[in-house]
Amino acid sequence: MNRAWKRKGVVSGVAAVAAALTACGSGNPGQAAEEGAVVDDLEIWVFSSSAPPVIKEGFATAFPDYDVDVVEIPIADLSQRLVVAMQGGDNLPDVVQLPLRESGGLFATGQFLDLTEELGPMEDDFADGILVGGNGEINAFTMGPGNMGLWVNHAALAEHDIEIPADPTWNDIVAVAEDLKAASGGTQYMFVQPPGANGANMYNAFFSSRGGSWWNQDGELAVDEDLAADTLQFMIDLDREGLVYHGVWTDATYWDAIRNQEIVGWTMNFGVGSTSLQHNVPEQSGQWRLVTWPKWSEGDDQRTGVFGGSLYAGLDGADNPAGARDFIMWWLSPEGLQAQADTLGLVSYSPAAEIIELDTEDPYFGGQQVVQELSSVPYPEFHFFHWPETEAAITAAVDQAYAGDITPEEAVAQIVEELGAL
Repeated sequence: MNRAWKRKGVVSGVAAVAAALTACGSGNPGQAAEEGAVVDDLEIWVFSSSAPPVIKEGFATAFPDYDVDVVEIPIADLSQRLVVAMQGGDNLPDVVQLPLRESGGLFATGQFLDLTEELGPMEDDFADGILVGGNGEINAFTMGPGNMGLWVNHAALAEHDIEIPADPTWNDIVAVAEDLKAASGGTQYMFVQPPGANGANMYNAFFSSRGGSWWNQDGELAVDEDLAADTLQFMIDLDREGLVYHGVWTDATYWDAIRNQEIVGWTMNFGVGSTSLQHNVPEQSGQWRLVTWPKWSEGDDQRTGVFGGSLYAGLDGADNPAGARDFIMWWLSPEGLQAQADTLGLVSYSPAAEIIELDTEDPYFGGQQVVQELSSVPYPEFHFFHWPETEAAITAAVDQAYAGDITPEEAVAQIVEELGAL
């Protein structure tokens, strides 16, 4: 994204939020209701089932001068329905919740509210890649950014006198996986490789944590093919060495493998990793620990991998742009930050640690402050454009490479050729 909006001076994040909220159309929360003024409609489209109660109980209470209508749309249908509304120019929502993966191409249309004035002065309060937009504008910030971690059943490793070293590299983790294979007779795994699109996105998480991206900030193809191929080779080698469990976390058999300690390591984001472990195997509380995303080499900067996230963006041609600005900036108020933490786990706004409680000890993970530790790993800048097509191209090529039909170099060349034709 164009960095022409880079901030000129130091502005307190909390003060900037307060100023932005004051400057937006609603003024003092509740003022319109108190004075009997006309209440403005505010239509918000969401795909998350946890969003409606938070919006209705949190934002609507803080801003009673808006008549808030929350429309829940399945994630598979949301983008298509939005594109149809954008093409017609009517029936637009004021705000829409978007998956991060589908935002790049949509923002490139130029039909979203420019929030550079509100969010630009706060740039240093967000990690690289969190403020997103198109055409040199800031249109949104990523929420629940999907920071990846390595979740490890330390109790299962301890049965073999195996430990994860402090501040590990991926080579260190591979060495642990090899020791585990030898100690368990090849029946326990530190790595998981899912099939299809989930497998492609897992590969992409490893690639992005090395600074890789398929597109640049302007939506132009800009991939380091050597880095992409080297990363794919790393993952193929894990498979060939018998260090990988093949399965996906949505299958019941996956959780059976967790229960019987066949799977004792799992690379996944907070929303799926932490939440699913606690929901599906509560009896293993106290056994699991978080290892923040390992480095690729000693002395490297530590970066997490990209595996999702969502955001709220306002539509430029909708009826209530002031309300859209109020809504998006509300998420950075103390109440909004707490709502993010409660529903998404991770908060991508650094001053949040001084505003709300983020260092809660989690007994499931042995008292670790999981949210704080996971959030401490920098989020890499990564650009999502043409993502359905990009994901499909990666999926096809990666599956062929895992099957041994093509080399990693041929797989990456195939991806680049397909993306170059878009």
